[in-house]
Amino acid sequence: MYIANIRITFKTAPHDEISRLALVDSEKRKLYETLLTQENINEVVIVQTCNRFEVYFSGKGESNGMIQAHKVLLDWFGASTAKYMVRNTYLDAVVHLFKMTSSLESMVVGESQILAQVKGSFNYASKNNYCGKILKLTFQKALSVGKNVRSETGISDGKVSISSLAVDLANQRNSIKDKKIIIVGTGKMASLVAEYLPLFEYREFVVIGRTKEKLKKFCKKYSGRPLFFDYLSKELEDADVVFSATSCPNVLITKEMIEKVMVDRIQSLIIIDIAMPEDVDPTVGEIPHVAYFCIDDLQEISKRNMVNRHNEAKRAEAIIEEEINMFKKKLQNINIDHLLSHMNNYTEDIRQREIQKTIKMLGDIEPKTQMVIEGLSKSLTKKMMHNFLLSFKSNHVSTEEVEKLVNLFTNNENERQNSKVEVRKGEKFS
Repeated sequence: MYIANIRITFKTAPHDEISRLALVDSEKRKLYETLLTQENINEVVIVQTCNRFEVYFSGKGESNGMIQAHKVLLDWFGASTAKYMVRNTYLDAVVHLFKMTSSLESMVVGESQILAQVKGSFNYASKNNYCGKILKLTFQKALSVGKNVRSETGISDGKVSISSLAVDLANQRNSIKDKKIIIVGTGKMASLVAEYLPLFEYREFVVIGRTKEKLKKFCKKYSGRPLFFDYLSKELEDADVVFSATSCPNVLITKEMIEKVMVDRIQSLIIIDIAMPEDVDPTVGEIPHVAYFCIDDLQEISKRNMVNRHNEAKRAEAIIEEEINMFKKKLQNINIDHLLSHMNNYTEDIRQREIQKTIKMLGDIEPKTQMVIEGLSKSLTKKMMHNFLLSFKSNHVSTEEVEKLVNLFTNNENERQNSKVEVRKGEKFS
């Protein structure tokens, strides 16, 4: 039995390369089936996100299994992907998986999406019977470790994305609930703000843009009211919060514009500029009752939060190390039990053959006599094996030592070369 991983992630490959590896459902099924037809691969789980493509697999014959999986992936994606691949086996593969579910392997340490993404990939493989005992045990433990790390450390505390920080900052200054929100722009940063806003139960949401089609599409997705730039000054009169995130090279919101808006106003106005280059004249912050923040302010908060997350990552590493030590013992016990089961099957085969020879030599015998012979052979085999098997567990013999003894006992050259006992998909350990 072995566990192995082949992966291509943002750490080893450009984003375009990872995007090229994305599979639709029909392609993913075919890849699963191709991997599972390999002689030394019996279980597979594929994890794919926007920043990674990973294959976990298990079976018999670790070195052969790795060669077969590697060849399948190169045939599938092309030889050029080889330079981006990382390959791990046994505990190295498990450690990586535990770190991944704990978000230590994410582009942004502490991000929350990866746990759900891994869970979804595992559920897909389980539902379709692509993984068996070993990978089920491994992934269930990895998901549990990921949850524990988040609950026992502050690794996910404090926002680090500029868009979520912008919304949080506005809400901290003056609760967004029941307020009028304006987003200027319809690009990526504006979209990220719009995705986060519904958590705060705003009263009204206006989107200001230049292109009719983009405005229509944006507002349909995020339930905003679309307006062209001509209406910006008018809408600012009763707005509470403004997020500006366009790609325009010039300043769109001037100090003069905001001064006119604030003449007859009582309530304060929050303006957060997350555009690069800036959309808003920084001097608007000098106007009474106007709170102005730019992307530099948000990046400074992000850096502080990221430092805290990296400090918490050290605590997460300690939790993972402890979990790995316990999981290693569990894997060793499973492997030993299966090796001993293999030896029991070997002795049972010998017993059956010898019984058949004996009955054939005795000729026509009564059923009772046959039952006595059968019972005697079982009793002898069981008693001879009992103390032998018991000594393995009581003396804490290592998996490697058990393998050597079992292979010597069974005198099976093929098993010695493969060095691992087969764990077929769905098979239960004895």
